[in-house]
Amino acid sequence: MLVACSALVFFSSLCYADSTVHYDGNKFTASITRHCDEGNVSCDNVTMESKSKANRNSISLKGRTVNINCPQSCDFRGYEFKNGLYTYSLTTNDFQEWVYSVYHGTKLIAHDKGTVN
Repeated sequence: MLVACSALVFFSSLCYADSTVHYDGNKFTASITRHCDEGNVSCDNVTMESKSKANRNSISLKGRTVNINCPQSCDFRGYEFKNGLYTYSLTTNDFQEWVYSVYHGTKLIAHDKGTVN
């Protein structure tokens, strides 16, 4: 399939390539990987490996992209991951500064700012 997929890259959107970005903040680091077709703004198959800088605890989660103005233009704003009652989000408004938030239900329990590259 990889050979067939490589041959179709220039002719079809049937193939996808995982793309990974890295978040670095004061409190957390994270690697976020999209497992969807290139060029698609919306993706429901995203994984995150996150680590606390304070205690080195880590967590692996599955999630999705966060988009606004859908279905008209679907502007990408970040990622959201759920783990039971906990929601982890990594969002931006300007793509310069990113906000990493952890909620327990509706209560914000952790907040961090950093960059993504």
